[in-house]
Amino acid sequence: MPELPETQTIAAILNKNLAGKNVLQVQISKDYKALPSTEIFIKAVTGKKIKSVKRVAKNILLELNNGVRILFHLAMTGRLLLWNEKVGSEKWVKIILHLDNGTKLTFSDMRMFGKAAVLSPKQTEELAARYGPEPLDKNTTPQQLFEKIKSKRTNIKNALLDQVVISGLGNIYATDALFLAKINPLTKTSEIAPEDTSRLLDAIREVLEESIKFGGSTLSDKMYVDPFGKEGTYQEHFKIYSKKNCPVCDGKVNFMKISGRGTYFCPACQPIISA
Repeated sequence: MPELPETQTIAAILNKNLAGKNVLQVQISKDYKALPSTEIFIKAVTGKKIKSVKRVAKNILLELNNGVRILFHLAMTGRLLLWNEKVGSEKWVKIILHLDNGTKLTFSDMRMFGKAAVLSPKQTEELAARYGPEPLDKNTTPQQLFEKIKSKRTNIKNALLDQVVISGLGNIYATDALFLAKINPLTKTSEIAPEDTSRLLDAIREVLEESIKFGGSTLSDKMYVDPFGKEGTYQEHFKIYSKKNCPVCDGKVNFMKISGRGTYFCPACQPIISA
């Protein structure tokens, strides 16, 4: 699933290429249901101007000049691609936005776990309110993260994947951030101290910013690409994720599943925190 760096990369490219463009026509596949309904979606979007494209957590929002936002959540297999002329060989296209400069934006979703919806301004506010602090927001503090973590009775890895604790973080970047912060993913949230959270927030920001610089991560399934079809390359710079040996001590990396998520850690560099 695209995480914060991937959705940020997509949103930035779409904003640069779509802001100020008008939507002339909307096509929706008969086997796909846009929300709240296909009819409402088409009516709300057709003839409107795209003001901006932004990211909220792992969602991509296109703001229109009527106040409505188009929400895309890519889930496991969703893609947003830009086409200068006719739509190419992309499979599983569910929605096409035809723009006034001849560009087309396609939303494809092989397994149809993704989401396309139109939101009112109030619904947009409610969406944002459901998520925890944005890690790349300069106003997000270690104390905020500490309080969110302490509100959960689980291990630190699970806490970081909870979108109420911190927004946009997923399995890969939580794994790498915990490694940089030298925190074992199985550490109980009750054992996390304020100084751990300060170190952790710095690590989260480091891995997210580096991944954005490299356009996100494209894994072996090649599912994630940016709107121009370009793969990300952060996978070439993983800190601990998918590695067999620790890049710091050269010890064997442990692999286990935590709540069904593949988790990598170095037992020597990431000892369990205990009171």
